[in-house]
Amino acid sequence: MTDLADAHTERPSLTGRKAIVTGGTTGIGRAIAVLLASEGVDVFVCGRDTQHLEDGLERIREVGKGHGISLDLAEEDGVDRFIAAARAYFGDFDIAIVNAAIPAKGLSTMPRDDLRYAIATDSPAYLTTAHAATEVMQDKGDIVFVGSVSAHLLSGEGRLYAGKEAG
Repeated sequence: MTDLADAHTERPSLTGRKAIVTGGTTGIGRAIAVLLASEGVDVFVCGRDTQHLEDGLERIREVGKGHGISLDLAEEDGVDRFIAAARAYFGDFDIAIVNAAIPAKGLSTMPRDDLRYAIATDSPAYLTTAHAATEVMQDKGDIVFVGSVSAHLLSGEGRLYAGKEAG
């Protein structure tokens, strides 16, 4: 038998941990939530679309345990409502996956209201979610910030999204 001891590091068990995942109803956030649930983590997700939430929770529950809420983190009380709902569901949590983001078109092709909305979601909500998580977790737990390679792709209509992601 081949010795693979140095092929990867030992993974601690995630069973019994509790995680919040912003943007956990679609894309990368959903994939993370499903993977965490399959590893024994109880997950609480949020997303803006109720249908995506229901679909995402159905998949999460096929492999593990989870719940969620449909809300918009860009709203003034969105982050507070998300954290309160998560705590009502499972109490304190010890993993925060900060992932929610809004795609953006080029600066010259994007309507002003869409631009303001994308910035309100991607910057303040990203940081205030992490801040709220630190208040819950104190000095115990893990915060994971999900970014995008788009932060390094500065061409054409991708500049605005790249700037938001780099921020």
